[in-house]
Amino acid sequence: MSATEGVEVLGQHVRLPVEVRTARSAAATFLVRHDAARRLMARTGLEPKRLPGGRAMCIIAAVQYLDNDLGPYNEVAFSIAVGANGDAPAGAYIHQLPVDGEFTCAAGRGIWGFPKWLADFDLTIDDRRARCRLSEDGELVLDLTIATRVLPLPSKPMEMSAYAHLDGVTRRTPFTNGATAVRGGPLGARLVLGDRHPMARELRSLGLPKRAVFSSVIGNMAATFGAASAV
Repeated sequence: MSATEGVEVLGQHVRLPVEVRTARSAAATFLVRHDAARRLMARTGLEPKRLPGGRAMCIIAAVQYLDNDLGPYNEVAFSIAVGANGDAPAGAYIHQLPVDGEFTCAAGRGIWGFPKWLADFDLTIDDRRARCRLSEDGELVLDLTIATRVLPLPSKPMEMSAYAHLDGVTRRTPFTNGATAVRGGPLGARLVLGDRHPMARELRSLGLPKRAVFSSVIGNMAATFGAASAV
């Protein structure tokens, strides 16, 4: 499938690249054990980017998609930074991607091989703080609170790569990301994990919850997602 083609999803035609015109997001970055991150990625053929002290970078991001080609929905991305590997550039490996919409769930899995699954969200992003409570069938996955900082951060459009592993295949999706009204800084996040949910247990295997090294809130985000390719 080329970037100018499309695909049928639940009876609707989706053209590529998929465009996100307006979204808000909040993210917390944690330093976790490299060996633990590597175990989570063992079947992907990818390698976590190794940081000093035997660490890897884990990002938990909550996103409100307000206007985009897949319709409005919420998601939480649990990702790990990966280094360049042969012809595959550095980027982020998306390990879990719960959403609250059936159409985006089917599109994400069918078009890009993203590990989307349906969950329940209580997500607020405003001028004071961002808070996301994520659960599935009444079982808490995580509760993430991020303070909206007064420190504005510079931003510019970026071209990046998102990796995902689904049904035995690892894929790379190129995407562009532009943001305005970006604020953030060190620390600033509070993460609570559920006791029994599989995603909570995976996050706990990395040594979470712990203090975030950085957090940010994006007041307006735009993006485009191209076609995926196997790596």
